[in-house]
Amino acid sequence: MTTINYKEKYEEYNNKFWKIYHEKNELSKENRRLMLRLDIYEKKILYGEIKRISHHCDYGILTNLEYGDIFFHSSQCKFNISNILLGKKVKFNIIITKKIEAINLELQIDDVTLSAFDILDSGIYKSDSFQIDEISDDTSDNTSDISEDSFASANSCVSADSSDSSDSANSSDINYNTSNMILNTGLNDNISPEDNYEEDLKSINNSRKIWYMNYRTHQENKGWYNMIDNGFVCTWQKPKLNRKIFDKLIIGDIISWYAIGIGYCAILRVKDKCSYITDDDLKIWHKTEESLKGHHEWAKKNECRIIKIPVEFLAYTKLNECIKRMDGWSAEDWTSGFRGPSAISPKHSRWKEQVISMYKEMNNQS
Repeated sequence: MTTINYKEKYEEYNNKFWKIYHEKNELSKENRRLMLRLDIYEKKILYGEIKRISHHCDYGILTNLEYGDIFFHSSQCKFNISNILLGKKVKFNIIITKKIEAINLELQIDDVTLSAFDILDSGIYKSDSFQIDEISDDTSDNTSDISEDSFASANSCVSADSSDSSDSANSSDINYNTSNMILNTGLNDNISPEDNYEEDLKSINNSRKIWYMNYRTHQENKGWYNMIDNGFVCTWQKPKLNRKIFDKLIIGDIISWYAIGIGYCAILRVKDKCSYITDDDLKIWHKTEESLKGHHEWAKKNECRIIKIPVEFLAYTKLNECIKRMDGWSAEDWTSGFRGPSAISPKHSRWKEQVISMYKEMNNQS
């Protein structure tokens, strides 16, 4: 009777399995490389969705079913980059430099994510490429007695009417041999360029002051992105409240911006002196004269003036993705929950560490 050595059989078939598995993986990679070369050579039109836009709106990342995340630069767009384009659909071609890069980007119009009226209202299309047929007091301020209604009203002044806001490059010179630069480990690793990440961390670490400020909002992300696009945030001033804000905030100071009841939504750097908000600024939200008049009546009745703080958004989140408290931080070590609109300087020994951690987390989310 023949005896079967099951251990040897197992090892034989196990080795066969893994050999075929690795061969299949190599063939899959080679197939993707060939598909990429073909798509470049034929200038195939690809489709994707804008996933990330840089803080300075000079580059972004889109995602595509075939190739994953792809880098694009503003110079290759037939529209002006803006944060309102997050989640919008685009069509494009690709090339390879040191990575896959999207070129000749055009917005896709549909009835769900982007309409022709959105484009006309927002001004996101570049005027020279627009064609219709192409569009197939820390302690005292901290405990100030201010009602929730007053707090909400002050912020609502900049959220009213927010719901109403709304192939140039020739690739014939491409050297298609550059497709040989694709890494064996993947087609599109390390797509993000060396932006201002390290500089921002240095700026936070070396800043004169790192402030905490509150922000109450009834806005959706659309209204929040309006503030980001226009490069400022708002606080308010009353006869006995927030009188020192103009002296406290200095250019280069850092602000951790906290959406009350939600969490931290941005890390900001002050880029200019504070000023009282103007009607031109308010028109970002108040689209009609009636709405603007209503704001002025509210301000007079409540003896309240809105203060504009010009800032650079070093990092930010969507309002539904704010940081309430990060993993690994105890309630005792985590700073949040101050009251009032003033710039507050927290005294906790881990405050700077917390802000740096939040900056990194927000960058990972974007």
